[in-house]
This record gives sequence, structure tokens and C-alpha cells, in this order.
Amino acid sequence: SLSQDSSVFVFPRAQAGKPLIGFGGSFTEAATVSLRKLGKETWDEVMKAYFDPDHGLGYTIGRVHIGSCDFSESSWTCGDLQEGDHELKNFSLDYYETLDILPMIRQAAAIAKEPIQLLASPWSPPPWMKTKRQFHGDGHLLESCRGVWALHYVKFVQEMAKRGAPIWAISVQNEPEASQIWESCIYTATEERDFIRDHLGPTLHENGLADLKVLFWDHNRDGMLERAAITYADAEAAKYIWGMCWHWYGDPRFESWPPRHEVSYSDRQQGEKRIFELKGRAGFDNVRKVAELRPDKHLIFSEGCQELSGRPLSQLMGDWKLGERYALNIINDLNSGCEGFIDWNLCLDETGGPNHVGNTCSAAVICDSVSQRARYQPIFWYIGHFSRYIQPGARRVACSTSRDTLEVTAFLNVDGKLSVVVMNQSDLEESFWLKIATEDGPEPFTAAWIDAPARSIVTLVADDQVAEDPSVLERIRGVFTTTTSDAPPLEPWQRHSQ
Repeated sequence: SLSQDSSVFVFPRAQAGKPLIGFGGSFTEAATVSLRKLGKETWDEVMKAYFDPDHGLGYTIGRVHIGSCDFSESSWTCGDLQEGDHELKNFSLDYYETLDILPMIRQAAAIAKEPIQLLASPWSPPPWMKTKRQFHGDGHLLESCRGVWALHYVKFVQEMAKRGAPIWAISVQNEPEASQIWESCIYTATEERDFIRDHLGPTLHENGLADLKVLFWDHNRDGMLERAAITYADAEAAKYIWGMCWHWYGDPRFESWPPRHEVSYSDRQQGEKRIFELKGRAGFDNVRKVAELRPDKHLIFSEGCQELSGRPLSQLMGDWKLGERYALNIINDLNSGCEGFIDWNLCLDETGGPNHVGNTCSAAVICDSVSQRARYQPIFWYIGHFSRYIQPGARRVACSTSRDTLEVTAFLNVDGKLSVVVMNQSDLEESFWLKIATEDGPEPFTAAWIDAPARSIVTLVADDQVAEDPSVLERIRGVFTTTTSDAPPLEPWQRHSQ
């Protein structure tokens, strides 16, 4: 085949970026409340579907909120934290036991057969620590409370470890530039930088937590390069920082709130029909730019979901485009240097909640309390095309596609197996040559003809000798395809393998 034929080219020897940390989801109050309503049998089913390394998505990382968030049933703190108590004498995580958040985390680790690497993020300090004495809104952390708030992270990490849920990383603040009607706290770039440098970093080190990963930003891609440049420019702050995390919000193709611009074209093949492309503030390139700015630091995607924006969740149940949104983001971010992907709520109920301010969303698993069923959404299956076949420790390898409709990423796993994920969002089938560069063979690459049906995602897993033995593509371990015509059962993987 020629270079310009429809093809995906993979060059396994050209490895880039850092080893993959893993995929996961968030242990929220809403997740436990919604899943608990379906009873223990379904609870266990869903947990295995997410965390079982052999028959589930194989999740190995996750996120937990420090104190309440919008996906809580009310606003609360970690214990009865009295104003002026800078020793946090009443700090407690008993409520995490009551809410089943801690039991859920411990069960996840047992199913995964390894501790879940947990990122912990606060939505708001206790109101008395803020310039506006309330959980929500545009209040900032009081300068006089920076020390006690830094101590709060220490208490949280230490107590979680005692309860069998060790924390792997913390972020300074969820969405530090968002003034919301739910829990929020504003940090300018210099405020967040200075808090890390003068309070959080030193306090963690003084309390034996120097190995805890500290991340900053935890907001959308649009502002991440500016935030990174300001924060990393301070060497004293940067020495405490492991990396940066971000969210995906701001894409007008999926959301009602961001500013939108139409870029018009005339379709030369459809009688000059006017078409347009939507532009907003998704900022995909900014991940790569931050990776280039500080290649010694790390990058984690920490939150994404589909906001309902007033629509009933029933309108989005089974919507294939939501799965495609996930894959679009995962492919772009992985190719830009992302080392881990954390979905938002593991589960939500049939309304897209509970959420104490009505900020309802979708999730990969919807717990329908009416039918008493866990309903696995296209999001779930799309994430599985990555998480089941790209293992922790895998290295991204160079890959390209000759057709814009084919979106691709490729990783070489620790065991030597090559995983290639290809998505076709178009309404037309696009078959292609999968070409894998050989090292010493008689041909520069070995090739196989692959079908990418309309509206599909395909994962190809090749033998560990693929770069040396041209015949290996005849023994591709698996071609896993999911399309809009599928209504997958709990375990679709064998059904789709060829």
C-alpha cells in the first residue's frame, strides 16, 4: 500500500512521554447514594465492572472530594471544625464511613488487587476560613488561615491512610477560577503559587508527606498554559509541585454556556452547501504546550462529564455522541502527554444527581432507582477501549493517520503487547491499512486491512513480536469494535473480539 492510502501508521520504537499511570473515576457522595439504592448485589456488580482487572474496565486510579462538593446532598466539612481552632481538634472522616465513600474505596482496591491511586481535591475550605463566610461564591482563602488550611490537607491524608485508603496525590483547589453556586474558592495564579510555596509544601514536608504528589490548576484547558508559566516560574513553589491537572469543560459542541464562534465553509462536493465548524475554548493544544514547557513535570486529566444544562437525563440515555466525546478527549490528551485519565462520578441516579444545587450531569453508569437497574452508558464502553488494553506503565508510541476521520492513539504495554485505538465518528465506514513499522524485517512495515464501521471505536491488540515478525499481524490477539448498532451486555469484550 502507498503512504497516502487510508492508513494508520504505528512506529513502536519511537516512544514518547512518560509511562501511563492509569484510568479511573471519582468516589463521590452522589456515586454512593445512587448505587446504594440498587442493593448490595448491584453495588458489587458495578464495582467489579469498574475495577476488576480481568472482566471490568480495570480502573487503578480515582479522585475523592475533601469535604462536600456539588455532588453531595448538602454542604459539610471534615468534622465539626470550630472557628478559630487552628489545630483542627475536631477533624474527622467519620462521615466518609457513613456515606460509604471509604467502604467503596476499600472495596475498589480489593477488587483491583492493588491500592487505588487516589487524587484528593477540595471544593471549599470551611466558610470561616474564607473572605466571604460561605461555601459558595467568589470568596478567597484568608491569608490568616493559610496555615490551618495547609494543616487540613495533612490531617485528611493521614486519616485516610489510617482508614485503609491511602492518598496518592492532592490538588490545591477544584476549579480555582470558578465562582459557583456550589462549593468553590477563588485562587489567582499568584495566590495558588504562594500558598504552595509558603504553606502547603512546607507543611507537607514537616509532617513526613514529602512523597505526596502536589498538583495545581484542576480547571479547564483554556487557561492552563498561562497558569503553568506563572506557577513554574517560581523555583521555590515548583520544587513542591509534582504536576498539573485539568478538566475538559468549555467545548460549545457539547455545552450550552461557553462562548461560541462559527467558522463557515462552502462544501465543494455538496453544491456549495454552507457548513460551519464550532469554535469555543476547548484548548486541546494547551496540554501539549504545558508538557513542552516543563517536560520534567506531570500531567493528569482530573475531571470530565456531560452537563445536562436543564435537560432531563432521559434525553441523553444511550447517546453515542457522549461516548465519542470521551474518546475524542482521551485520544487528544494522551497524544499530548497526559499520563492518567479520571472520569467524574462513577455513578449517578436517573436524574443525573443527587446534586444539592441541581447541577446534574451524566455518568458512565446510571443507577435507575425506578427499574432497579444499573444502566451502562456508551461512555462506559468507550472508556473500556482504552482502560482494558492500555495498562499502567505503558509507553505512548508514535502513530499517525492519513484520514482525518480516523482518530488514533497507540501504546506499547510493559508486557510488549501493542494497543492501538482508532475512532471513526463519521456516518461512513472507513476501512484502512494498519501499518506497524518493523525493525529488521525485509519490509519497512507489516500491514493488515481493518474495518472501522461508521460511528465506531476499534481497539487492536498485537502480539509482542509484531515489530520483528511480519507474520504476527495474521495473529492479532484481538480486534475489539463497538458501534452504534450494539447494545452491549455487561461484558462485551469477548463478544466483540475476533
